[in-house]
Amino acid sequence: MAYVSQKDKAKLAPEIKKVLSKYGMKGSISIRHHSTLVVTLQSGAIDFGEYTHGDGYIQVNVYHIERHYKGKAQKFLTELLAAMKGPGWFDKSDSMTDYFHVKHYCDINVGKYNKPYFLQNTAKKASKKPVQASKNVKVPVKASISDAAEGVARMTAKEQDKFVDDIVTRYPNLADDLLTKIGFSLMEKENV
Repeated sequence: MAYVSQKDKAKLAPEIKKVLSKYGMKGSISIRHHSTLVVTLQSGAIDFGEYTHGDGYIQVNVYHIERHYKGKAQKFLTELLAAMKGPGWFDKSDSMTDYFHVKHYCDINVGKYNKPYFLQNTAKKASKKPVQASKNVKVPVKASISDAAEGVARMTAKEQDKFVDDIVTRYPNLADDLLTKIGFSLMEKENV
């Protein structure tokens, strides 16, 4: 009988996170019905657009990754599935006798039915040397968030390009977080 515990999840999580990080992906790990380890991909650098029905949501058939996916998507999903199974995984099933016995089942979801996968561009790695803030953007000491947004809105196109380049180059994690939040916020406003 398939079974996966929270301890099993904790043991498998570091390898799963390594694979996600290697490919620039963000996702969550969960357990469903004590038998299935589930990884839900929320956003990342791999384009799954050709595999969806236009809704940004895929339930990956983990038994046919090599037939349904190609290129970077296939390589990533294959590595992710191997990390999800881990070293102690087994499959002693015999479909001819209707006997199913595996360590645990694995499910991979790209996005959720109510929150689609968000494709991101990969950001450059941040340099380790300290940097100063851009001189083009001057925000008053007692500025509120809306004042900062107003400052960005009043920039010329060239200043905005420089500002974005500075964020992506110097603070890639911030750029990634802002891109995700802006993307989801725009999608929510379109659905209203």
